[in-house]
Amino acid sequence: MRRRGRQGFTLLELIIVLIIVSLLALILTPTLTRTLSHMEAKGSAKRIAAILRYCRSDAVNKRRTNLVGLDTASNLVSVYAIIEEETEPKAQKFYPLPQGVKLDKIEVGKTLFDSSVPTFEFYPNGGSNGGKAVIQGERGMAYSVRVDILTGGVKVMEEEK
Repeated sequence: MRRRGRQGFTLLELIIVLIIVSLLALILTPTLTRTLSHMEAKGSAKRIAAILRYCRSDAVNKRRTNLVGLDTASNLVSVYAIIEEETEPKAQKFYPLPQGVKLDKIEVGKTLFDSSVPTFEFYPNGGSNGGKAVIQGERGMAYSVRVDILTGGVKVMEEEK
């Protein structure tokens, strides 16, 4: 009588495979969380840069001054417009940053309008008060968003450690 091939796996084979999969999961988990934190910080920096670019473009197109406030206490990006008839800035939109990402080291140039938080101003001629903001990730990765004072151009750069 001939024996047919085995129809399944032995218990020992299954246990070995489970141990290998568990070890791989232990090794890869820290790498994946670090990568996700890195991507979250970079995405937030790019989002802030996009908000700043939009505000500059809007200021030029509508011939008005736009303000972008970066509140480190509440991790909130606020957009304001200066309407000619009004003396106070009018709040337009608020953008909260994701959990684990924080605004850090904000430096802005001299502002024309009083504000309780660091504020980037964009003028009708395309210029800005200039400055830099650092966006810090949970795992230490940081990106800087820089605004040029003459052109109002916005750049995102990886921050040096």
